[in-house]
Amino acid sequence: MQKARRFYTLFALAAIGIFALPVGIANFIFGYVLGDSPCTLCWGQRQSMIYIGVAVLFILRYGMRPRYLGMLLIMTAFGLWESFYHYGAHALEDIGQGFGVAIFGIHTQFWAEVVFWAVVLVLGVIFFFAPRPEGFAEEFASHGAKWRKLVGAPFLAFWVFFVVVSSNAIQAFVSTGPPPFWGQGDPVRFSFNPKYIIWSSESWDGFKVVQSFFGKRRTISEPDYPLTPASNFSFSQDAAGAPLELTQSLSIAGKKSIEFSTNAPAIDITYANGEYLISTQNHGFYVANSDLSLKDSFLLDPYFSATITDFAGASYVKDGVIRIMGSNKTLIDVKTQKSDDLIKGYANFIKGYDKFSADGWRNRLKTSRSKLNYIQSYANDGKYGYMATIPNGTYTRLFIIKQLNSDKGLEAEYTPELAANVKLKDGRKLDELYITGLAFNAGRLYAVSKAYNLLLVIDTKEQTITEVVGLPKEILNIQGITFVNDLPVVLSYENGKNMLYELR
Repeated sequence: MQKARRFYTLFALAAIGIFALPVGIANFIFGYVLGDSPCTLCWGQRQSMIYIGVAVLFILRYGMRPRYLGMLLIMTAFGLWESFYHYGAHALEDIGQGFGVAIFGIHTQFWAEVVFWAVVLVLGVIFFFAPRPEGFAEEFASHGAKWRKLVGAPFLAFWVFFVVVSSNAIQAFVSTGPPPFWGQGDPVRFSFNPKYIIWSSESWDGFKVVQSFFGKRRTISEPDYPLTPASNFSFSQDAAGAPLELTQSLSIAGKKSIEFSTNAPAIDITYANGEYLISTQNHGFYVANSDLSLKDSFLLDPYFSATITDFAGASYVKDGVIRIMGSNKTLIDVKTQKSDDLIKGYANFIKGYDKFSADGWRNRLKTSRSKLNYIQSYANDGKYGYMATIPNGTYTRLFIIKQLNSDKGLEAEYTPELAANVKLKDGRKLDELYITGLAFNAGRLYAVSKAYNLLLVIDTKEQTITEVVGLPKEILNIQGITFVNDLPVVLSYENGKNMLYELR
């Protein structure tokens, strides 16, 4: 029976700890002294801490019963999910950036995560001191009633609860107001002076946004590739219906197909140094001679190290080194010389590791404006790499991404302006374009859109679209573009074949 009493005392001290420290300090010191006003997520996590304490009070009053322990664990799990969700929203901020009051240089959303893990840890430690089940029953029977008598630490735990929770209720009412007001995602400074109190119901708008338990990743559609067409997009090949007025048009001068077998449809082509670099959807890469005969190939392992999703494109970055970019902006540099270290080659390549080798580690490009957009294009001018975002079910804005070759970091990220001779039709947007290929030629960047069969000429110094070129509607499924002898060649996947259209 003595073990049971000691167990309840430890439980009571734990309840006092969670009421007085995170919940009490946040209320009395941060709120009343420093003027910190919790955001809606902070209030949610503070409530979960209180509910955990309430579960402990039930145990102190009515004895150790499975339903109360279950409630305690469920509320702890829910608090962990809340704090992880909150911390995740701020985890990738720059150094020194945070939200609310910082303790030891770390902001409150991280400390909530610490508190809930501490509950799990302390609960485990306390149960090391738990008596056998019959010990709980014997201790409960000694009270001679339907509940345990509260003395010592358990009695104090109830008083701490009433004081701290009452004070939090006062702060919650003053800062958030009665329904339909319910607090702010970005709260104002706390004050008891009515002059400075702002009650808001704007957070209700958050319920109008489609949310997924798995995060934003599940609300963003995958890129439209030949083997996995996007269900929420349809593409017109009529350039006359494009959102931009055409400044000129091109016609088909020649047509041929890639005759050698590839592991999947080709999704990008680059002509350089008398060779074609051909990327396929399922991580296949082929080097072809100028007559389109196969020279070499490899099949990349996408999951070793940083994951590389379906290829977006490839281009030489320096002599003998090709940069291959995935649709998730993750890259690998590959040397074209035969590998003398087959063990290292095996780690990166499923096939062809005796002919190619990786040049350094894989790298993930960190963007700012286009974090939630995939890419389906890549080109390189020798100093910078370029990519264009594609729209998805949620985020549609077109961005040109510029990456410095030397350190692989982000150099610029912009939506191109329109030159004086380029006109956008009334009510139309650049977001309607779907860029699947980029190429650099004679100092200008060329972007080809499979939506409306359009070719944009972009001045990368001025960041403007200088020409809008219509392509023939006979090209059915544009995947990439390159230049051969300064003439554009468009890659299209049609009827199971990789087709090349020479334009003039």
